[in-house]
Amino acid sequence: MLYLGTSGWAYREWKPLFYPGDLPQSRFLEHYSGVLTACEVNATFYRLQAEGTFTRWNSMTPESFRFAVKAHRRLTHSKSIAMGAEAKGFLDTFLGSIKILGPRLGPILFQFPPYRKRDDDAFRSLLSALPPEGTYAFEFRDDSWRDEAVTNAIAEAGGTVCFAETKGEVPSALPPGPIGYVRLRRDAYPDEVRDAWLELLRRESNERDVYAFTKHEGGPPDDPRGGVGLAGWLAETTRAG
Repeated sequence: MLYLGTSGWAYREWKPLFYPGDLPQSRFLEHYSGVLTACEVNATFYRLQAEGTFTRWNSMTPESFRFAVKAHRRLTHSKSIAMGAEAKGFLDTFLGSIKILGPRLGPILFQFPPYRKRDDDAFRSLLSALPPEGTYAFEFRDDSWRDEAVTNAIAEAGGTVCFAETKGEVPSALPPGPIGYVRLRRDAYPDEVRDAWLELLRRESNERDVYAFTKHEGGPPDDPRGGVGLAGWLAETTRAG
């Protein structure tokens, strides 16, 4: 299955080209989930969300919709990612809070800062603390993590390396794992690059669930080469076969 969306949905600047001009913000998610099939949630990175928030999101989206949830910054941006007693306790609290999403809960994205250097022991303790029934993606911003051993260890633990695309290039395949996870970070993609991404995402999603998210800011929201316009084009083209 191919899940397509953007990073967030609560953007007034998408009016009136994506959201109708008279649509209240309280109904943005309802409209969004009628066009796109997933959303990457940033709010969970900054704070634990109230149970009522997730219950409301569930009520506004079809059961087939997926929320990819960013792990809280205490788990990714603290001094160490090793799972001591306090860190493990917070991890359990965080995971318990997002369970309210039920079948709409997609992968959890651990997005590490550029200063996070490779630390195999600490990372191994994080991997081993994650429940096996979940799905996980890891975005590394330091080159020390770019190693086949890291990629394979994540895949074996039930996750994948997030492919964050910034150069307008299309890989031959996505990193291994039970899911694929892509972040298309350019403001706009030329037609030939966009078409090549569509082909790759379709091919990969024939074998496993794939999540792809475009930027929320940049060009006009009706531009099919970037931002929410690109996400909409990918979703529409995929539905059309």
